[in-house]
Amino acid sequence: MTDVRGPEAGPLAAVFRQRAPLRAPARGSRVVDLDARTRAPHDPARAEHVRLHQAFLGRVVDYLCADAGIRQFVDWGCPVPGTAERVRRVDPDATVVHVAPEGTAGVLASPDDSAVLPGDGAGSETLLRRLHTSGLVDLDEPFAVLMTRTFGADSPPTGLDTLHRLMRGGGYVALTSAAPRADVERAFGPFLPMEPGVADLTWWPYPDEEVAAQGSGVLAGLGRAPGRGGGTTRWR
Repeated sequence: MTDVRGPEAGPLAAVFRQRAPLRAPARGSRVVDLDARTRAPHDPARAEHVRLHQAFLGRVVDYLCADAGIRQFVDWGCPVPGTAERVRRVDPDATVVHVAPEGTAGVLASPDDSAVLPGDGAGSETLLRRLHTSGLVDLDEPFAVLMTRTFGADSPPTGLDTLHRLMRGGGYVALTSAAPRADVERAFGPFLPMEPGVADLTWWPYPDEEVAAQGSGVLAGLGRAPGRGGGTTRWR
């Protein structure tokens, strides 16, 4: 795995206090049907995009778990299955919470110990505080938000300033977009983009100029918010 932290980030270390596993509220079926009425026929192009998206998320999750020490993940409207399973393969004790936007097509399979909450809007302060007060996410510890439902130039994610502000213990946000590069870079807002910055979904974290193969046309990146104290986590 390429080190995507970049020289400006410096050595990265995360120290966690010992704590009991977070308890999720009671919930029903482990499979949440986000839109049973919409069943599109098999589309090879769509299947390939899902495969590339899963591979990108796999690389992000591997880095965050193994190198950055992240143990809390918020899967915010991710359009492909298997995210929680990938996290648990790397860290069986990690916390994973799914936020499912209304009107999203597809089926979200959730492991027994993953909560699924309804919610719309990226970085909603109300929803983030609900995640915290319900005991699902500890804002004083680093956590990652996988906000990778691909957005266009006319629909950039909102609320990233709020998300950054609430990450008292530090954390990360992953984004994907079909918008122009400048718009995607701007969308990260207060987050520090990790090297190589924004690159094609197919080969991130390798810079576009280092890859000759044809890309997907979807850009992706990972941004970091340093911790600001108030917890036991220290970034240096």
